[in-house]
This record gives sequence, C-alpha cells and structure tokens, in this order.
Amino acid sequence: MDKRLFESPLGFFWEPTDVPLPHENRPDPALFMFKKNMAGIVWNSLGVFENNPATLPQTETILQGQAVGGISIDQLSQVKRFGDAAAQLIDSVKNATFRLDLDFAKQLHAVVGKEEALEWGVLRSREVHIHGVSHVPPTVDELPSLAEKGFSFLREQMESPIERATAAFLFMSRTQFFFDCNKRTASLMMNGVLLTAGYYPIIALRETTEEFNEKLREFYDSGDATEMFRYFSGVCTKLYPS
Repeated sequence: MDKRLFESPLGFFWEPTDVPLPHENRPDPALFMFKKNMAGIVWNSLGVFENNPATLPQTETILQGQAVGGISIDQLSQVKRFGDAAAQLIDSVKNATFRLDLDFAKQLHAVVGKEEALEWGVLRSREVHIHGVSHVPPTVDELPSLAEKGFSFLREQMESPIERATAAFLFMSRTQFFFDCNKRTASLMMNGVLLTAGYYPIIALRETTEEFNEKLREFYDSGDATEMFRYFSGVCTKLYPS
C-alpha cells in the first residue's frame, strides 16, 4: 500500500496490519450484537474517551431511563446522550438511512453533544487545540472542503469496510470537526459503516485506555495511523476470539 495515497484526502497514512479483524459479514447478527451489547459499548466508550466513572450496572440502569446515585448529573447525561445516539444509529442501519458523510455525522453529534459541546450538530466555529499533543487541527475555513474530500474518499476509494470504518474514526478524531464529542461521534460513525456491511462492532475497551490514549497521541502528532489500526485489530481479537 502506498502511504502517499492517503496523505492528501485524509491527512494521514498507514500500512497494512497483519492482524485480521474478525467479522460475520451478516447484517442481522451484527446489528443484534450491537443492540444486545449496547450497555457495554456505551460503558467502554465513555470510560476510554471521557473517563466517565459510571459502572456497567449504572450504565445499564441509565439506558433503561432510570436515575442512579454516585455520579454527577453531567456524567449521567453523558451516558444517556451516547445511548440515545447509539439507538438512533441502530434505527438508521435498520432503515438503510445511515450515510458516511458529514450531514449524518452532524445528526449524531446533535444528540451526543447536546448541551455539553459549545455547539452541537454543526461544524465548530472556532479553532481548537488538543491537549497534550503538538498536532493542530485544521482551521474552521478548511473543514467543509476536508469533509467533502475525506468522506468521498472513504466511500468511493476504500473497498474494505473494516479499513474504511477505522479510517473514518481516525479521520474524524484527528480533524476535530466539532466542539467536543468528536471521538464519541466518530466511534458511532465507524460502527455505522461496520453494521451496514454486516460486521460486528469495534469499540475501545476500558482495560486498554492507557494504550489507546498513548497510540492516539502518537497518531495525532505523526500522522501515521498504523499503530491505531493494530490497536483496533487487537481489540477485535479480544472481543471475538476465533
């Protein structure tokens, strides 16, 4: 694979990983797997991305529409919003309305980021910086063009759904299209690609938080996504052992 092929439309490159990502390639079982494991997906994702302290039982209770003690209202709301967005994703896959584009990402962000991000459901209107890295995300003026070119490339030039899904997560996370909630929105978009193609969901696991954050920081700064692809491959091996 030619690294230069990926530098222009996505802003980063990667090399093929030798670790295959397990899948079923059957839409109905994949969607059932995502829905059945919704609480675990939300719990792991928020633990890794936001250090949300809710336990798995608390997460299950919140997703059932009930309140819990021991966490703040903001943390409880964070769980509920991510669950609501995941449910919206499920409906879109069922109804064949999921799209790998900026407009659909905005729809998910409008739910995930409501009253938490400075703005939600729209592209950010100010420049941002990512704590702990030297990488500076693109300027506000660059975002519409980057979205059009990047999502088009992902849809039209990448044949492997698994590679497309992982690259979509990394593209959205590194570009920072939104004020906050970028990784959460990107993870839902990643799984929308997978579920539509009949692949089981990919998530970041709480037990790998340190590894995830370290490799993500390195990816942000270097533009080399190879280790992030290997990270997700390793997670899949843990989730779906052959």
